[in-house]
Amino acid sequence: MFREKPGLRAGALAFLLAVAAGAFWLWQPRSHSAAAGTDLGTLPRGVSRARLNLLVITLDTTRADRLGAYGFREIETPALDRLADEGVLFEQAMATAPLTLPSHSSIFTGQFPPEHGVRDNGGFFLSPKQLTLASFLKARGFRTGAVVGAYVLDGKWGLNSGFETYVDDFDLSRIKGGFGVGDVKRPGNEVVDRALPWLETVKDKPFFAWLHFYDPHSPYESPEPFRSRYAERPYSGAIAFTDAQVARVIAFLEANHLLDRTIVAVMGDHGESLNQHGEGTHGFFIYESTQRVPFIIRAPFELTRGGRRVADPVRTVDLFPTVVDLLGIRPPAGLAGVSLAPLMTGARRTLDLEGYAEALYPLHHFGWSELRAWRAGQYKVIDAPRPELYDLDKDPHETNDLYAARRSVADAMLGRLRERESGEARAAAAAQAAPEVDPDARARLAALGYVGSFVATVGSTTADRADPKDKIALFNMITEAREIASEENSFERVAAMLNKVIAEDPKVIDAWFNLGNAYYKVGRFQEAIKYFARALELKPDYDLAVINMANAYRKLGRDEAALTGYERYLSIDPKNANVRYQVGEIYMDRGDIEKAEENFKAALDLDKRVAAAHNALGAIAFTRGDIAAAERQIRTALEIKKDVRLAHYNLALLAEERGDRATAEAEYKRELEHHPDSYKAAFNLSRLYEESGRRQLQVDALKRAIGANPGFAEGHVVLARLYLQDGRLPEALDLARKGLSLDPRSPLAPLGHYVIADIYNRMGRHRDAERAAALGRQLEARLRQPWPGRARGRPPVLH
Repeated sequence: MFREKPGLRAGALAFLLAVAAGAFWLWQPRSHSAAAGTDLGTLPRGVSRARLNLLVITLDTTRADRLGAYGFREIETPALDRLADEGVLFEQAMATAPLTLPSHSSIFTGQFPPEHGVRDNGGFFLSPKQLTLASFLKARGFRTGAVVGAYVLDGKWGLNSGFETYVDDFDLSRIKGGFGVGDVKRPGNEVVDRALPWLETVKDKPFFAWLHFYDPHSPYESPEPFRSRYAERPYSGAIAFTDAQVARVIAFLEANHLLDRTIVAVMGDHGESLNQHGEGTHGFFIYESTQRVPFIIRAPFELTRGGRRVADPVRTVDLFPTVVDLLGIRPPAGLAGVSLAPLMTGARRTLDLEGYAEALYPLHHFGWSELRAWRAGQYKVIDAPRPELYDLDKDPHETNDLYAARRSVADAMLGRLRERESGEARAAAAAQAAPEVDPDARARLAALGYVGSFVATVGSTTADRADPKDKIALFNMITEAREIASEENSFERVAAMLNKVIAEDPKVIDAWFNLGNAYYKVGRFQEAIKYFARALELKPDYDLAVINMANAYRKLGRDEAALTGYERYLSIDPKNANVRYQVGEIYMDRGDIEKAEENFKAALDLDKRVAAAHNALGAIAFTRGDIAAAERQIRTALEIKKDVRLAHYNLALLAEERGDRATAEAEYKRELEHHPDSYKAAFNLSRLYEESGRRQLQVDALKRAIGANPGFAEGHVVLARLYLQDGRLPEALDLARKGLSLDPRSPLAPLGHYVIADIYNRMGRHRDAERAAALGRQLEARLRQPWPGRARGRPPVLH
């Protein structure tokens, strides 16, 4: 795909000569005055530049050389190929990072990662002080909306700035086991399903829409017919499926006569290594397999049509100023990117742009050296413990390292890059201090294993860290372990792989973290805590290790330890509404209604879409006897999320409070339709069946309750009573004994003893019967409450 050229371009050569001579250089955009005055040609009849729309489509994990438009013949991507045929294709577009959040932050701010400050997925937030493309266009009258395909781009990380509508309503309650940022996503068809209704509402006004497709991310999954058609090449199948969803959006634009007044920009955030340089996926290296991305713009101007191909290197930071320029708006000052309009029309053949990329993932997750790359003309240098230099015009796949042969060029590029890094490090140290932790909290955290120190760095110089090139086998092993972790019966394989990594390098942060996740997923929570703690010894600010460790404490019933962990997490990520909700849930379980309510409301202040928080506030209103307020909150929860756990259960309790047994029955059934494991709904439903004399339905409901939760003591006891009444004595005895062993002090434990006493009497074991009855009376006196008949009290929330 890369054109052969005899040598460095004139501008890049002059630049390198200046660097070699020690000329002063700052990392800043060059002035390209020609861009503002570029003649774009005419627009189609009836189309006004002032009424143009903008659609940006980002393709996650998509290599440029895996699209038909870029010459790949083993895939069908007709929609993207069409956009290229009718617009402009940039053959060499350089991404700024091989990770989703940092790369998208660069795309939508026009800045490199050191400037916008987002260096990794999770744990970093785009500052509201950063000007985004959405904010810029919204201030100029555009309607702005986005639909993202993965939680890694959730609005809490900051990319929602400027969007009136930002569809990121990912259901974190569905996550099973240890949590990872990349685990939560939606397929491309759902992205389009959510986008088209919004486009319908704004089609008569200038709009800026952003659609993000996550499907090409591993594990590569796509529906039929793509799964079968690309059975041997699932990565290509995922891209082909994404192309089909892009086609739906283009069809909408055409059907509504919008295509010829909409600028459509398609860009990859980063690529996928596909085992080049030994890397299976992405995030680790910054070779062209992950940094060269597709970049296509279809604009309705006469001089940007016709399938022009631009060979001159460009950067993803150039999208912002380019599309703004095409819209007829002067780009804001201070962007690192520049308008590419002169290249799109052919007015200029080259802009002599320098590119920058970084991979801090090896540092943040493994404790190895970070990587940084800089491109000038045909040359690209990679700064690592063992630096590399490549001539991309002659060697696009970076197989021939020229560092030794072109040492003067490499050293000149590295010298200035490192000078810039030094200044950046000083600025970052001043601007990003570790979060404050008070001494009491520090002591509690340390006692629970949450921290070794509160320094948010791995703690050694680059020269002392391992070169990622020497560690790629371990990285791939961790990646494989993470990907197979979701498979049935994979625990032993996953644990063996991760332990092998640790045996080779005990300082690999993510090996300990993923081992904790593996133990969490099989319910071995105490061991999971041990491994999360080891990860936190290496990286004390590792947000996911903190939250997963807190979740493990919660599973063990150690709510005070979980609360400490959640509070620590919120010091790292104060915008996390779901964690704030979990804090409220703990206070609710402890009976501290005031603090619970405070935290539920705080969660909704952060994010109005936390349906479970509305449901919880409904539960609180119910405990206070405010039935009307309780119903309002619960129905609000269901409007946000139609299957929010325990909402229908709570509505059933409200109906029972009003004496409306029919509605209560219907709501319990709805709860079970959405959540078949809702044993409390089944139990209460059995009580309604008993009141109406439907004996077999009552038995079936009780069997369902203990089937959904084999540890549900009350369910065993009540079913034992029914079996006793039916004369099924051996089964009744087993059930009563099981119920008492599960919870010897439950409110229904006295009933269990009475059932056993009755059975012994019928068997003629009168002394045993008297002893069992005496135990029942003693326990009933201690509990000071009769059998309540059904699971009432505070309606539970979420769990």
